[in-house]
Amino acid sequence: MEDTWSVEIWGVRGAAPAAYRDFLEYGGNTSCISVDCCGETVIFDAGTGLLELGRRLRKKGIRRVHILLSHLHMDHICGLYGFPLFLDAAAEIHLYGRAEEGRLKERLGALLGRPYWPYDATAFSARVEVHEILPESVFHIKRGKEGDKAELAVRTLAGNHPGGSLLYRLEEGERSIVYGLDCETDGRMSAALQAFARDGKLLIWDANFTDENLGRCAGWGHSSWRQGMELGRAAGAGLVLMTHYSREYTDCFLRGQQELAEREDDICRFAKEGMVIRI
Repeated sequence: MEDTWSVEIWGVRGAAPAAYRDFLEYGGNTSCISVDCCGETVIFDAGTGLLELGRRLRKKGIRRVHILLSHLHMDHICGLYGFPLFLDAAAEIHLYGRAEEGRLKERLGALLGRPYWPYDATAFSARVEVHEILPESVFHIKRGKEGDKAELAVRTLAGNHPGGSLLYRLEEGERSIVYGLDCETDGRMSAALQAFARDGKLLIWDANFTDENLGRCAGWGHSSWRQGMELGRAAGAGLVLMTHYSREYTDCFLRGQQELAEREDDICRFAKEGMVIRI
């Protein structure tokens, strides 16, 4: 097993980008987080942060990527528009998402084609494979190194979100990352989440709202940093990373929330674009 996994933050917003002066410290791109692990590049979600990540991958000569989509809401896939590796004949792109009764490829193709974008998937030079994934299942990412039979395991859990979502647990041996965006907690969901995140090294959590705002947003399929902290404690997570902030939350507001959270427990971190975490 490699010594470290490198987790890098490319997008931290939910619903829509926030490209304004008061949002530069934490960042204004929508959800996208990359993990450099075991010689593979695994990407959680394809928000607008994917565009800068794509440019960086091309510059570094990385052509094989695995993109795990939590769901098809626009803030989680809009970075696919203009993703540079699609037009690279040497690239190999694996897209994973919730099973849509054989329609995931069709739906992605419709979103990425006319009239929403000038060219469609038929223009892609890259090798692109779409994988339909069921909740409560396990699949494996084979490492691309010749002669290397080791695999990364990915476990899934159905999230509590309008239209459905997938939560992911990426693991090899005793090391694991849980990606838990776009999920609203309740009694039954909390118990399932605790089991799913048990002893994870890093829990990436949906901090879209504060506790004070959750009441008026019931049923929207999101959570708060305090719920994420409580889940992390109960699950024995090593670190909880808050992200997917409301597009209304300025740097000043988030700074205040981060100070509150870190005073309660040093298990908590607030994601900023450009942040790198090594586990």
